[in-house]
Amino acid sequence: MKLKLLVTLFLFTNITLLAQEKKFFVGMNIGVKFANKHYAKRHTGSYQQELSTLLSNQQIHQQLYQLLDNQDFEFYEYNDNFKYTPAINYGVLIGYAVTPNLQANIDANFSQPKVQTNYTIRLFDPGNQTSQDQYKVGNIIGKEGRFNGKFNLDYIFDGDKVRFIIGVQGLFLSWRMEELIFEMADEKWIYNSYSAHNVTNNITKKTSGSGWGYGVNLGLEFRLNKKFVGQLMYQPYLSRIEYFNTKSQIESVGSNYVGVSNRLEHDLTFRILWK
Repeated sequence: MKLKLLVTLFLFTNITLLAQEKKFFVGMNIGVKFANKHYAKRHTGSYQQELSTLLSNQQIHQQLYQLLDNQDFEFYEYNDNFKYTPAINYGVLIGYAVTPNLQANIDANFSQPKVQTNYTIRLFDPGNQTSQDQYKVGNIIGKEGRFNGKFNLDYIFDGDKVRFIIGVQGLFLSWRMEELIFEMADEKWIYNSYSAHNVTNNITKKTSGSGWGYGVNLGLEFRLNKKFVGQLMYQPYLSRIEYFNTKSQIESVGSNYVGVSNRLEHDLTFRILWK
């Protein structure tokens, strides 16, 4: 987080030099990202049956068996009700006024969407004291880092105090897993399935990816003072991010392979521009 803030501050400090030209402008973005729940699946433990395989590991199984008061168990199911929580989205931009009404800009934005879901195990009653199936629920917590690089082309309509904005955007997107934690037995068992310091993570499973997207910009512009204007933007876009599939995995699936689809995501952004 500190590194991203330093990079953001460095970029903003340097590109302000370009604002000396009247047609150039610089700014900062702050807002909220609403990420598509489809991509949250990578934080559920279901990819390559990661969680169920982990719980069948003899050492892990024995450890959890003892924490469950010597009750044996088996993995039962994943929770299909998963999604990202809205994430703070921030960054910087540099732009050029093509005409008084048409502006082009490039911005770089960072965010850290989080996922919180759960899973269920089935308990075996050693004393056969009940005929009812017994279950226990564990929690899953995931976090990832996102980078969005956008090229925006916006038309700003004439107006007195408020000016309407309509435009288009093209995006480069990348993601990286930051955290994936499995919990059970009232947090007595906590397993960190991913650590940035463990180099084997990138070998054993997919922990990062990239892709492209396109969308539209809708917003309002209003002047804050003589030097700064504010722009409140709604920016929906379709993203096509490399998900899990590597070349070897695609070949193993063969004709059953389903390609990456475009997924709708949303940014609600407030821009502060020096122009």
